[in-house]
Amino acid sequence: SYAMAPSGGSGATVAFESIDGPPPQVFDRMVGVLDSESKLRSLSVVSREGTAAYRVRSYLSAQVVRGKTVIAWVWDVYDANQQRALRLSGEEPTSTKAGRDAWAAADDLVLRKIAQAGFSGLSNMINGTPDAPSGAPGLRGPAVASVIP
Repeated sequence: SYAMAPSGGSGATVAFESIDGPPPQVFDRMVGVLDSESKLRSLSVVSREGTAAYRVRSYLSAQVVRGKTVIAWVWDVYDANQQRALRLSGEEPTSTKAGRDAWAAADDLVLRKIAQAGFSGLSNMINGTPDAPSGAPGLRGPAVASVIP
């Protein structure tokens, strides 16, 4: 299970329901990165067994694009009523050429960038400051945070 000590902050609590996709060694490193990033942002990440204002289901996939490994990610954020409040997604290019195991390219820097982008989008939603400028044409549905290289 994914458990951490709560820290101060906006009072909004977040629980990670799942992190699907990566192999165990990448999953474990992702948990550590999420822990340290949440503390830097004063977000209270709690055990998934506990009560949380928001629940996140995270998905990661490793893919090879033109010989380079890219880690694509999605965070589906649900509110206390189990309604999806936000979908965050992006792709993080890795610095290594694609080898036999694409996941081997998912180093701590890549995982940290994913955590930072996800927590930024989550903080913006919690604090009511969306990334998109108001009145932007063609923006309907969930907000999307992506990191463009």
